[in-house]
Amino acid sequence: MPAPVWSLFPKLYRDFGATQLADLVSASGLDTTNVVVRSGYLVEEETLAQTLPKFLGELRRTGLKVVHASTTYSSEVLAGEDSPIKLLADCGIQEFRMGWFPKAGQSARDALRKAKGEMDRVAEACAKHRIRAIYQVHHNTLITSASAAFNLVNGLPAEWIGVELDPGNQSFQGFEPWDYSVSLLGDYCAWLALKDTVTWREDSLAKEDDKGWRRNFSMLSDGVTNWVRVAEALKAHSFDGTFVFMPFYDEEDERTRTEKLKADVAYFRDIWNRPSAG
Repeated sequence: MPAPVWSLFPKLYRDFGATQLADLVSASGLDTTNVVVRSGYLVEEETLAQTLPKFLGELRRTGLKVVHASTTYSSEVLAGEDSPIKLLADCGIQEFRMGWFPKAGQSARDALRKAKGEMDRVAEACAKHRIRAIYQVHHNTLITSASAAFNLVNGLPAEWIGVELDPGNQSFQGFEPWDYSVSLLGDYCAWLALKDTVTWREDSLAKEDDKGWRRNFSMLSDGVTNWVRVAEALKAHSFDGTFVFMPFYDEEDERTRTEKLKADVAYFRDIWNRPSAG
């Protein structure tokens, strides 16, 4: 059975230096961390040439093998003359999450056709520099399902273009069965985001259009996703990609968040290590 990489998306640990992140990765039972590339973080899109090599060097000196990055670069930027793709590849990044296509306005079909054309150009740039772009399925964007993601990437080289399924995000707008999603994406299924949500009803808002239903991010063990089914679907297709843990709870309480992250990793590792059905 291929061995996936277990990584952290440290969005809520934005001030953690290399040593702190390495300690967090180790204490949580993970293998590595994604480098977050965005304004206000230690690696910024605007100063990528200076901040990325420096921070990657610091992380790697701790003993971590760091080859994943989480960015928000748009397709236009990635395919442009000043694309950051070469710099990411030159720094040893092998896979990076790109930005999302925005939610369509009046014509979803036109938006999807345009997005498809732009992904063709991103794939060409990635092939040139031998690095893989990952597109994350994300609620409230143009691509909110595995089916939409497949239409976006179908025909492109899976060596350079992949998809990140995100059960937590997808739960905001429903989801397709996981066995269908993974089977449909096939070699494009490269990353899995590990976060979940819980729902509740705010009775005081029962007269609103949504009848008062609300959703918050939660621990994997508390949320709505059937992670056993997710794991079964992935193992059936010999998934050897990357698990990206996203602790989006307890934003103001770092200690509690970290303890929950450890529990999330243990919870999913137990599921992943169970014998496959049949």
